[in-house]
Amino acid sequence: MIRELWETMKSNRDLVAYIKSNVSFSTRPSSFRIIEAMGEVDRRDFLPPDSKQFAYYDEPVSIGYGQTCSQPSLVALMLDKLSIRPGDRILEIGSGCGYAAAIASKLCGQEGRVYACEIIPELVSLMRANLEDRFPTVEIIEGDGSAGFAQLAPFDRILLSAGVDSSSFKREILLPQLASPGVLLYPEARGFLYRLNRNGANIEEQMYGYVSFVPLRGRNA
Repeated sequence: MIRELWETMKSNRDLVAYIKSNVSFSTRPSSFRIIEAMGEVDRRDFLPPDSKQFAYYDEPVSIGYGQTCSQPSLVALMLDKLSIRPGDRILEIGSGCGYAAAIASKLCGQEGRVYACEIIPELVSLMRANLEDRFPTVEIIEGDGSAGFAQLAPFDRILLSAGVDSSSFKREILLPQLASPGVLLYPEARGFLYRLNRNGANIEEQMYGYVSFVPLRGRNA
């Protein structure tokens, strides 16, 4: 039944309408901003040719090299939990094809900046082709971003778009790179989505639902 539903969705407008009806956003202002941003970023434009036919399915889609473009409703949920504000400086770790980075750039606006990091060189090339001409506030970084980039800190928001292994991942490496107040959001590869709110020395943790992501790569995975 679900696959039959996806096959009826033929445009980005259809996909965004589905997300609007099926994602439980924190607030109406948050939902309006995210839905508006997703309406301006067509997922099909970010996928390699052999995956474009699945662009409007609300499920992960292969972008090659064992990686995926995340499920759009999950992207919307994560952006909602990030609470991005105009002017924010955002680090995304594991940006893949650049889809989430593009939406985040719409949310932080012309005064903000998105640092989109990817460790797989071929996906960096795909991301550059997708972003460089149309999203000037996104700065693409090639390399291991699992430990962040202290030289570029502080960031208002840090988002991991790949799943960590909680037995080895050290969030303490990333927390000092947050501004105060600031938000770190990361998923387990198979497990929970974590939101850490930093306010000075105080760290507040929240957990959400069950999620599944391709594994994070790098020295802090």
